[in-house]
Amino acid sequence: MARESKESAALDAQSAEDQMGLLVIKVEEEDASAFAEEARVRSSLVQGSEHSRQRFRGFRYPEAEGPREALSRLRELCRLWLRPEMHSKEQILELLVLEQFLTILPGDLQTWVREQQAASRERGGGGGAVGVFGEAAG
Repeated sequence: MARESKESAALDAQSAEDQMGLLVIKVEEEDASAFAEEARVRSSLVQGSEHSRQRFRGFRYPEAEGPREALSRLRELCRLWLRPEMHSKEQILELLVLEQFLTILPGDLQTWVREQQAASRERGGGGGAVGVFGEAAG
């Protein structure tokens, strides 16, 4: 009888260890999927921001029915791009300066900076052109 209770206790202990192992694996999987989800959201925000920027920059007067509608539409497209409800004034200024900075760079340097930005975003960084360019220059 004592032997049976020792075996039962050993089985209970093994079962508890197995459950803890499953719990640890589940937590690690949840952490990994939370990280993947965060990266996916960040990537879609960056792509959405770029799409919004292109729509703002690509808007033309003939797309509107008069100057008031054109101005109103430009304001809306600008808000969608710069998202003032989410970004500080400094961040918005930085976006504008970075865009202009990229437009004045020679083509091959523009391509290099954009590639570095994409790589930086994949690593979880901000991907800002000034940071990327500062790293290259320094």
